[in-house]
Amino acid sequence: MRNVRKHSKSRNKQNVIKILFAVLVIVLVVLFLNTKLQEKNEKEVGAVGGSDVKDTVAPELLLNEEKTVIAIGEKYQIKATATDDVDGDITSKIQVSELDTSKAGDYTVTLTVTDNAGNKAEKTQKVIVREELSQGLPVLMYHFFYDNSKYWKQDNNWLKISDFEEQVKYMTENDFYFPTWDEVSKYIDGEIKLPSKSVVLTVDDGDDSFFDLAVPVLQKYKVPATSFVITSWYGGRYDPKMEYVVWESHSDKMHEAGANGKGKMVNYTYDQIVEDVKYSSAILGGANVFCYPFGHYNDTAIKALKDSNYILAFTVEGGRVTKKSNKFKLPRVRVSDGNSLNYFIKSIS
Repeated sequence: MRNVRKHSKSRNKQNVIKILFAVLVIVLVVLFLNTKLQEKNEKEVGAVGGSDVKDTVAPELLLNEEKTVIAIGEKYQIKATATDDVDGDITSKIQVSELDTSKAGDYTVTLTVTDNAGNKAEKTQKVIVREELSQGLPVLMYHFFYDNSKYWKQDNNWLKISDFEEQVKYMTENDFYFPTWDEVSKYIDGEIKLPSKSVVLTVDDGDDSFFDLAVPVLQKYKVPATSFVITSWYGGRYDPKMEYVVWESHSDKMHEAGANGKGKMVNYTYDQIVEDVKYSSAILGGANVFCYPFGHYNDTAIKALKDSNYILAFTVEGGRVTKKSNKFKLPRVRVSDGNSLNYFIKSIS
Protein backbone atom coordinates (compact mmCIF):
# COMPACT_ATOMS: atom_id res chain seq x y z
CA MET A 1 0.00 0.00 0.00
CA ARG A 2 2.79 2.35 0.90
CA ASN A 3 4.43 1.95 -2.47
CA VAL A 4 1.16 2.61 -4.25
CA ARG A 5 0.64 5.82 -2.25
CA LYS A 6 4.20 6.93 -2.90
CA HIS A 7 3.81 6.33 -6.60
CA SER A 8 0.52 8.24 -6.63
CA LYS A 9 2.03 11.25 -4.86
CA SER A 10 4.97 11.30 -7.25
CA ARG A 11 2.62 11.20 -10.24
CA ASN A 12 0.53 14.07 -8.82
CA LYS A 13 3.65 16.15 -8.29
CA GLN A 14 4.74 15.58 -11.87
CA ASN A 15 1.30 16.55 -13.13
CA VAL A 16 1.42 19.82 -11.13
CA ILE A 17 4.84 20.60 -12.53
CA LYS A 18 3.59 19.93 -16.06
CA ILE A 19 0.59 22.16 -15.53
CA LEU A 20 2.74 24.98 -14.10
CA PHE A 21 5.17 24.67 -17.01
CA ALA A 22 2.30 24.81 -19.49
CA VAL A 23 0.89 27.89 -17.78
CA LEU A 24 4.32 29.51 -17.87
CA VAL A 25 4.66 28.76 -21.59
CA ILE A 26 1.21 30.23 -22.27
CA VAL A 27 2.07 33.38 -20.29
CA LEU A 28 5.34 33.80 -22.16
CA VAL A 29 3.60 33.32 -25.52
CA VAL A 30 0.92 35.88 -24.61
CA LEU A 31 3.55 38.39 -23.50
CA PHE A 32 5.51 37.82 -26.70
CA LEU A 33 2.44 38.30 -28.88
CA ASN A 34 1.41 41.45 -26.98
CA THR A 35 4.88 42.90 -27.44
CA LYS A 36 4.82 42.22 -31.17
CA LEU A 37 1.34 43.67 -31.47
CA GLN A 38 2.39 46.80 -29.61
CA GLU A 39 5.43 47.22 -31.84
CA LYS A 40 3.25 46.84 -34.92
CA ASN A 41 0.77 49.44 -33.63
CA GLU A 42 3.57 51.87 -32.84
CA LYS A 43 4.95 51.49 -36.35
CA GLU A 44 1.53 52.03 -37.90
CA VAL A 45 0.82 55.09 -35.75
CA GLY A 46 4.23 56.50 -36.57
CA ALA A 47 3.70 55.95 -40.27
CA VAL A 48 0.27 57.59 -40.26
CA GLY A 49 0.53 60.41 -37.79
CA GLY A 50 4.13 60.56 -36.74
CA SER A 51 3.01 61.36 -33.19
CA ASP A 52 5.22 58.70 -31.60
CA VAL A 53 8.21 59.28 -33.85
CA LYS A 54 10.94 61.36 -32.27
CA ASP A 55 11.10 64.83 -33.84
CA THR A 56 14.69 65.86 -34.58
CA VAL A 57 14.10 68.26 -37.48
CA ALA A 58 14.58 71.99 -36.80
CA PRO A 59 11.87 74.46 -37.93
CA GLU A 60 12.30 76.50 -41.12
CA LEU A 61 12.74 80.19 -40.38
CA LEU A 62 12.38 82.52 -43.37
CA LEU A 63 13.05 86.27 -43.34
CA ASN A 64 10.70 88.39 -45.46
CA GLU A 65 13.61 90.74 -46.11
CA GLU A 66 17.34 90.57 -45.38
CA LYS A 67 17.32 94.04 -43.83
CA THR A 68 14.66 96.43 -42.64
CA VAL A 69 14.51 100.15 -41.96
CA ILE A 70 12.59 101.86 -39.14
CA ALA A 71 12.30 105.37 -37.74
CA ILE A 72 13.81 106.37 -34.42
CA GLY A 73 11.54 105.35 -31.56
CA GLU A 74 9.42 102.97 -33.63
CA LYS A 75 8.99 99.37 -32.50
CA TYR A 76 10.76 96.72 -34.52
CA GLN A 77 8.23 94.51 -36.29
CA ILE A 78 9.11 90.87 -36.95
CA LYS A 79 8.99 90.28 -40.69
CA ALA A 80 9.54 86.54 -40.90
CA THR A 81 7.66 83.25 -40.99
CA ALA A 82 8.38 79.91 -39.30
CA THR A 83 7.05 76.45 -40.14
CA ASP A 84 7.75 73.05 -38.63
CA ASP A 85 7.32 69.60 -40.18
CA VAL A 86 5.32 68.44 -37.13
CA ASP A 87 3.90 71.58 -35.48
CA GLY A 88 2.97 73.43 -38.68
CA ASP A 89 2.93 77.25 -38.65
CA ILE A 90 4.82 78.46 -35.57
CA THR A 91 5.41 82.06 -36.69
CA SER A 92 3.81 83.28 -33.44
CA LYS A 93 6.64 81.60 -31.51
CA ILE A 94 9.41 83.67 -33.11
CA GLN A 95 11.47 85.51 -30.50
CA VAL A 96 13.73 88.49 -31.23
CA SER A 97 16.73 89.80 -29.32
CA GLU A 98 16.55 93.19 -27.67
CA LEU A 99 16.89 96.29 -29.85
CA ASP A 100 17.20 99.90 -28.72
CA THR A 101 15.60 102.11 -31.40
CA SER A 102 16.14 105.38 -29.57
CA LYS A 103 19.30 106.16 -31.54
CA ALA A 104 20.00 106.13 -35.27
CA GLY A 105 22.41 103.49 -36.47
CA ASP A 106 22.87 100.07 -38.05
CA TYR A 107 22.03 97.14 -35.80
CA THR A 108 21.68 93.36 -35.98
CA VAL A 109 18.92 91.38 -34.29
CA THR A 110 18.70 87.64 -33.80
CA LEU A 111 15.44 85.84 -34.51
CA THR A 112 14.90 82.48 -32.83
CA VAL A 113 12.09 79.94 -33.01
CA THR A 114 11.75 76.61 -31.15
CA ASP A 115 9.30 73.81 -31.94
CA ASN A 116 7.50 71.67 -29.33
CA ALA A 117 10.26 69.06 -29.44
CA GLY A 118 12.91 71.64 -28.57
CA ASN A 119 14.48 71.92 -32.02
CA LYS A 120 15.66 75.46 -32.68
CA ALA A 121 16.22 77.66 -35.76
CA GLU A 122 18.01 80.99 -35.71
CA LYS A 123 18.72 83.82 -38.15
CA THR A 124 20.05 87.37 -37.99
CA GLN A 125 18.65 90.46 -39.67
CA LYS A 126 20.14 93.89 -40.25
CA VAL A 127 18.03 96.74 -38.86
CA ILE A 128 18.69 100.32 -39.94
CA VAL A 129 17.30 102.93 -37.54
CA ARG A 130 16.89 106.36 -39.14
CA GLU A 131 15.58 109.81 -38.37
CA GLU A 132 11.88 110.29 -39.01
CA LEU A 133 10.67 111.23 -42.48
CA SER A 134 10.27 115.00 -42.33
CA GLN A 135 9.46 116.29 -45.84
CA GLY A 136 6.56 113.99 -46.67
CA LEU A 137 6.38 110.68 -48.51
CA PRO A 138 7.10 110.68 -52.27
CA VAL A 139 4.75 108.34 -54.11
CA LEU A 140 6.26 107.95 -57.57
CA MET A 141 4.01 107.82 -60.64
CA TYR A 142 5.19 105.83 -63.66
CA HIS A 143 3.23 104.80 -66.76
CA PHE A 144 4.99 103.02 -69.64
CA PHE A 145 8.48 101.73 -70.50
CA TYR A 146 10.45 101.35 -73.72
CA ASP A 147 13.65 99.67 -74.87
CA ASN A 148 13.73 100.67 -78.60
CA SER A 149 13.39 96.99 -79.42
CA LYS A 150 9.90 95.80 -78.59
CA TYR A 151 8.55 99.09 -77.23
CA TRP A 152 9.24 102.64 -78.43
CA LYS A 153 8.80 106.03 -76.79
CA GLN A 154 5.51 107.75 -77.67
CA ASP A 155 5.57 110.67 -75.22
CA ASN A 156 7.24 111.62 -71.93
CA ASN A 157 5.10 109.12 -70.03
CA TRP A 158 7.29 106.44 -71.62
CA LEU A 159 10.48 105.91 -69.58
CA LYS A 160 13.56 104.23 -70.97
CA ILE A 161 13.93 100.93 -69.14
CA SER A 162 17.66 101.44 -68.54
CA ASP A 163 16.83 104.71 -66.73
CA PHE A 164 14.24 102.90 -64.62
CA GLU A 165 16.80 100.27 -63.64
CA GLU A 166 19.28 103.01 -62.75
CA GLN A 167 16.69 104.59 -60.45
CA VAL A 168 15.76 101.30 -58.78
CA LYS A 169 19.40 100.39 -58.33
CA TYR A 170 20.11 103.75 -56.68
CA MET A 171 17.24 103.27 -54.20
CA THR A 172 18.33 99.76 -53.22
CA GLU A 173 22.00 100.65 -52.88
CA ASN A 174 21.06 103.56 -50.60
CA ASP A 175 18.73 101.49 -48.40
CA PHE A 176 15.47 103.23 -49.26
CA TYR A 177 12.43 101.91 -47.41
CA PHE A 178 9.31 100.86 -49.30
CA PRO A 179 6.30 101.06 -46.95
CA THR A 180 3.15 99.02 -47.48
CA TRP A 181 -0.21 100.70 -48.12
CA ASP A 182 -1.27 99.81 -44.59
CA GLU A 183 1.80 101.65 -43.30
CA VAL A 184 1.05 104.64 -45.54
CA SER A 185 -2.49 104.80 -44.16
CA LYS A 186 -1.22 104.63 -40.57
CA TYR A 187 1.43 107.27 -41.35
CA ILE A 188 -1.27 109.66 -42.61
CA ASP A 189 -3.28 109.03 -39.43
CA GLY A 190 -0.22 109.73 -37.28
CA GLU A 191 -0.23 106.21 -35.84
CA ILE A 192 3.32 105.41 -36.98
CA LYS A 193 6.45 107.19 -38.12
CA LEU A 194 8.17 106.43 -41.40
CA PRO A 195 11.97 106.52 -41.66
CA SER A 196 13.74 109.04 -43.85
CA LYS A 197 14.37 107.81 -47.39
CA SER A 198 10.95 106.18 -47.64
CA VAL A 199 9.34 105.97 -51.09
CA VAL A 200 6.48 104.18 -52.87
CA LEU A 201 6.50 103.16 -56.56
CA THR A 202 3.22 103.16 -58.51
CA VAL A 203 2.69 102.37 -62.20
CA ASP A 204 -0.57 103.38 -63.87
CA ASP A 205 -2.69 101.35 -66.31
CA GLY A 206 -1.10 97.88 -66.20
CA ASP A 207 0.37 98.14 -69.69
CA ASP A 208 2.26 95.19 -71.23
CA SER A 209 5.48 97.21 -71.23
CA PHE A 210 5.37 97.29 -67.43
CA PHE A 211 5.15 93.51 -67.14
CA ASP A 212 7.61 92.75 -69.93
CA LEU A 213 10.30 95.32 -69.07
CA ALA A 214 9.85 96.76 -65.57
CA VAL A 215 8.75 93.71 -63.56
CA PRO A 216 12.03 91.83 -64.25
CA VAL A 217 13.89 94.87 -62.86
CA LEU A 218 11.73 94.85 -59.72
CA GLN A 219 12.40 91.15 -59.26
CA LYS A 220 16.13 91.60 -59.79
CA TYR A 221 16.43 94.26 -57.08
CA LYS A 222 13.58 92.94 -54.87
CA VAL A 223 11.68 96.22 -54.93
CA PRO A 224 7.86 96.30 -54.64
CA ALA A 225 5.75 98.46 -56.96
CA THR A 226 2.00 98.92 -57.20
CA SER A 227 0.36 98.34 -60.55
CA PHE A 228 -2.84 100.40 -60.85
CA VAL A 229 -4.62 98.18 -63.36
CA ILE A 230 -7.40 99.08 -65.78
CA THR A 231 -8.95 95.65 -65.44
CA SER A 232 -11.07 95.75 -68.61
CA TRP A 233 -7.85 96.31 -70.58
CA TYR A 234 -5.18 94.37 -68.72
CA GLY A 235 -6.96 92.35 -66.03
CA GLY A 236 -5.86 89.14 -67.72
CA ARG A 237 -2.27 89.85 -66.64
CA TYR A 238 -3.18 89.55 -62.95
CA ASP A 239 -0.95 86.95 -61.33
CA PRO A 240 -0.85 86.67 -57.52
CA LYS A 241 2.46 84.80 -57.78
CA MET A 242 4.23 87.86 -59.20
CA GLU A 243 6.18 88.48 -56.02
CA TYR A 244 7.06 92.18 -56.19
CA VAL A 245 3.86 93.49 -57.80
CA VAL A 246 1.07 94.89 -55.63
CA TRP A 247 -2.23 94.83 -57.54
CA GLU A 248 -4.59 97.79 -57.10
CA SER A 249 -7.40 99.35 -59.12
CA HIS A 250 -7.44 102.00 -61.83
CA SER A 251 -11.14 101.14 -62.44
CA ASP A 252 -12.65 98.57 -64.77
CA LYS A 253 -14.43 100.54 -67.52
CA MET A 254 -14.20 104.13 -66.28
CA HIS A 255 -10.89 104.95 -67.93
CA GLU A 256 -12.76 106.34 -70.92
CA ALA A 257 -13.89 109.82 -71.94
CA GLY A 258 -17.28 110.96 -70.69
CA ALA A 259 -19.21 114.19 -71.08
CA ASN A 260 -17.69 117.69 -70.97
CA GLY A 261 -14.15 116.41 -71.53
CA LYS A 262 -14.17 114.55 -68.22
CA GLY A 263 -13.72 110.85 -67.56
CA LYS A 264 -16.60 108.49 -67.05
CA MET A 265 -16.08 108.33 -63.30
CA VAL A 266 -17.33 111.88 -62.77
CA ASN A 267 -20.26 111.21 -65.11
CA TYR A 268 -21.36 107.93 -63.55
CA THR A 269 -23.97 107.64 -60.82
CA TYR A 270 -23.05 106.45 -57.36
CA ASP A 271 -24.37 102.95 -58.08
CA GLN A 272 -22.48 102.71 -61.37
CA ILE A 273 -19.21 103.68 -59.68
CA VAL A 274 -19.72 101.19 -56.86
CA GLU A 275 -20.42 98.40 -59.34
CA ASP A 276 -17.31 99.24 -61.37
CA VAL A 277 -14.83 99.53 -58.49
CA LYS A 278 -16.13 96.42 -56.73
CA TYR A 279 -15.88 94.41 -59.93
CA SER A 280 -12.34 95.68 -60.52
CA SER A 281 -11.39 94.76 -56.96
CA ALA A 282 -12.75 91.25 -57.39
CA ILE A 283 -10.67 90.69 -60.54
CA LEU A 284 -7.53 91.81 -58.69
CA GLY A 285 -8.10 89.63 -55.66
CA GLY A 286 -9.30 92.35 -53.28
CA ALA A 287 -7.97 95.82 -54.20
CA ASN A 288 -8.45 98.60 -51.65
CA VAL A 289 -6.27 101.41 -53.07
CA PHE A 290 -7.52 103.39 -56.08
CA CYS A 291 -6.10 105.61 -58.80
CA TYR A 292 -8.59 108.02 -60.42
CA PRO A 293 -8.86 107.62 -64.22
CA PHE A 294 -7.34 110.78 -65.75
CA GLY A 295 -7.11 112.11 -62.19
CA HIS A 296 -10.79 113.12 -62.34
CA TYR A 297 -12.94 112.73 -59.22
CA ASN A 298 -15.82 114.34 -57.36
CA ASP A 299 -17.69 113.89 -54.07
CA THR A 300 -19.81 111.07 -55.50
CA ALA A 301 -16.69 109.17 -56.56
CA ILE A 302 -15.10 109.58 -53.14
CA LYS A 303 -18.23 108.37 -51.33
CA ALA A 304 -18.50 105.35 -53.65
CA LEU A 305 -14.89 104.40 -52.95
CA LYS A 306 -15.28 104.72 -49.19
CA ASP A 307 -18.46 102.65 -49.23
CA SER A 308 -16.67 100.00 -51.33
CA ASN A 309 -13.93 99.52 -48.70
CA TYR A 310 -11.16 101.45 -50.45
CA ILE A 311 -8.80 103.11 -47.97
CA LEU A 312 -6.70 105.40 -50.20
CA ALA A 313 -7.14 107.11 -53.58
CA PHE A 314 -4.56 108.89 -55.74
CA THR A 315 -4.82 111.82 -58.11
CA VAL A 316 -2.30 113.01 -60.70
CA GLU A 317 -1.67 116.21 -58.75
CA GLY A 318 1.96 116.83 -57.82
CA GLY A 319 3.23 116.73 -54.26
CA ARG A 320 4.06 114.44 -51.36
CA VAL A 321 1.85 112.53 -48.97
CA THR A 322 2.03 113.99 -45.46
CA LYS A 323 0.46 113.36 -42.10
CA LYS A 324 -3.20 114.40 -42.19
CA SER A 325 -3.31 114.34 -46.01
CA ASN A 326 -6.79 113.74 -47.41
CA LYS A 327 -6.73 109.99 -48.01
CA PHE A 328 -8.93 110.30 -51.10
CA LYS A 329 -7.09 113.23 -52.72
CA LEU A 330 -3.51 112.03 -52.48
CA PRO A 331 -0.75 113.57 -54.67
CA ARG A 332 2.19 111.86 -56.39
CA VAL A 333 5.58 112.66 -57.88
CA ARG A 334 5.53 112.16 -61.65
CA VAL A 335 8.57 110.45 -63.21
CA SER A 336 9.08 111.60 -66.80
CA ASP A 337 11.45 110.52 -69.52
CA GLY A 338 14.52 112.61 -70.20
CA ASN A 339 15.29 113.66 -66.62
CA SER A 340 18.74 112.86 -65.25
CA LEU A 341 19.45 110.57 -62.30
CA ASN A 342 20.43 113.62 -60.23
CA TYR A 343 17.02 115.15 -60.96
CA PHE A 344 15.37 111.93 -59.85
CA ILE A 345 17.45 111.82 -56.65
CA LYS A 346 16.39 115.38 -55.76
CA SER A 347 12.74 114.48 -56.34
CA ILE A 348 12.85 111.71 -53.73
CA SER A 349 15.35 113.15 -51.25
